Amino acid sequence: MILGGYGSFGSLIADQFSNSPDTIVAGRNMEEGQLFARSKAVEFQYCDLSDNQSLRKLLSNSRLVINAAGPFKPNEYQIPRMCIEAGCHYIDIADGRQYVTGITQLNKLAKENQIFICAGASTVPAVTSAMIADIKTSDFDSIDSIRIALTAGNKNKPGVSTFSSILSYVGTSIQVWQGGGWKTHKGWGLAEFITFPPPVGKRRVQLCDVPDLELFPNIYKANSVIFKAGVELLIFNYALSILAVFRRMFPAVNLPPLAGNLVKISRLFKNFGSYSGAVMVWLKNNDGKEKSIALATSINGARIPTAPAVLLAKKVISVGAPAFGAFPCIGFLTYKELENYFAQFGILTVRGKTI
Repeated sequence: MILGGYGSFGSLIADQFSNSPDTIVAGRNMEEGQLFARSKAVEFQYCDLSDNQSLRKLLSNSRLVINAAGPFKPNEYQIPRMCIEAGCHYIDIADGRQYVTGITQLNKLAKENQIFICAGASTVPAVTSAMIADIKTSDFDSIDSIRIALTAGNKNKPGVSTFSSILSYVGTSIQVWQGGGWKTHKGWGLAEFITFPPPVGKRRVQLCDVPDLELFPNIYKANSVIFKAGVELLIFNYALSILAVFRRMFPAVNLPPLAGNLVKISRLFKNFGSYSGAVMVWLKNNDGKEKSIALATSINGARIPTAPAVLLAKKVISVGAPAFGAFPCIGFLTYKELENYFAQFGILTVRGKTI
């Protein structure tokens, strides 16, 4: 069962389970959902995720649910909780810091019912943690710093949930682990230009509030962890920076409801820019040595955030749940598995030399 399986990211996930009579795409938009389902030879079922009765009926015959629709709001775990009650496993593509790290509050209930609940099967923290594991060698047993940067091509189809997630923290205070302690910075601040591997090149990135900031200091015992992201067109990066300033001046303003309108505005600029995007990780050890790894592509960049959900779902279907309980998506996929999947879409790994 793929909730929101005809949306920006959900459609890419559903595409990997097409022509299967066991795949169901679910959502509120009957016309769009049915049209997409027919194109992929899968079933469509109507479901209003805000209607508990509708959702329970849908889940009753499901073995595995992939949530690509949300909502992924902090401490709102109605859907995974209902999956536990229905006896079906659950995977989502959330990237919100509080939501993903807080999923463990369902751990006891999921374990007791022998259900696998996994949040964050997306770029963060699933792909980024696998990238770190790939370059972490004996030279990097002691990690001084982890830097992560992400950039998306302007022509990629934007999602309302992505914009909503960004708008939830622009201009707000974010806790960042630096120099062995927590420091406070503003969301979408600390802007800088970073040169990504070809074909991406130089892009502007800003501070984002993602699960990695909370999880990685403890997992990797790093002294500093930072994550920045941005979009290709400077006009949108600067526009979000202006909204961040507005948010700091008027803290009570609620920006996420603007996500839908921002998506509509962004579509007016789809003839500009490219599809190219990248994710890059730098590790530095206590001796000052640095290694990097990057995923770069001229097309199909949206396959990066959807890959973990696809691969993990296929594992659950073929060999069963990797564990019982509720977890952030870390350690369930190797980078080699991801790399092999990415290769078919022209997404290549670029490994930097130790400096």
